[in-house]
Amino acid sequence: MLLDLVEKRRSIRKFTDEKVSEEDLREILTIALHAPTAKNRNPVRYIIIRDKKRLEELSNYKVNSAKFLAGADVAIAIVTDSEIAPNTNHQDASIAATYILLAATDLDLGATWANVTDSKHESGIPAQEFLHKFFDLEDKFDVECIIGIGHPAEEKSEKVPFEYSENVFEDLHDKLK
Repeated sequence: MLLDLVEKRRSIRKFTDEKVSEEDLREILTIALHAPTAKNRNPVRYIIIRDKKRLEELSNYKVNSAKFLAGADVAIAIVTDSEIAPNTNHQDASIAATYILLAATDLDLGATWANVTDSKHESGIPAQEFLHKFFDLEDKFDVECIIGIGHPAEEKSEKVPFEYSENVFEDLHDKLK
């Protein structure tokens, strides 16, 4: 059941040395390719990084919060073509990222994402600028986020869902606070 999968998913930042199989990676990406996009425009592209040296370099694209990428077996950069869907590319990428995170969880893999928006590389340049050079991207592309995936080396406690009555409102009869 989908609820079981959603409840199981946790942000994993520590990984073992065990490799993610090509079959599992292909399944994750096949699921991501099923993610909906606005008007079915499909501006989302995926860049796979497995080389340990490149993962280490990539882990510095933003100060502090991307360090986990160095320990991942594989990273997936979610990139959008802003010419195809300039008004919805960020949302389309977020949907795809969610599909990837859930697919990894379903395969008993650990994963988490690091966003790019408003981030800076450790040198002080914008993360987007660093990533464009790192991946040799044309200007029309935006790197939306990077997901690190591997076999989990940590266990997280069960996630407590947000309170239903504090977050769900019927027909605006209740006031948002």
